[in-house]
Amino acid sequence: MLLINNDENDGGFETLDVVRRYFTRIFTVLSKDVRELLSNLNLSKDEIKEVKKELAFLSEEKQKEFLKELAKDSK
Repeated sequence: MLLINNDENDGGFETLDVVRRYFTRIFTVLSKDVRELLSNLNLSKDEIKEVKKELAFLSEEKQKEFLKELAKDSK
């Protein structure tokens, strides 16, 4: 159980490391189409994890292009 003291003197919960790390992360949600393309590839869990890291900063259109090229290369 996490107990947070909201005392003005100690700076509040914003000073906790875990809270700061959470809010500095970038969260990306893959669209249904992109997830389907990814699941159709014959990749291991580790390979899928690496591909997801590559997709994180691409637009949805570029994600689809990337996965289509990857599918062509893996055949």
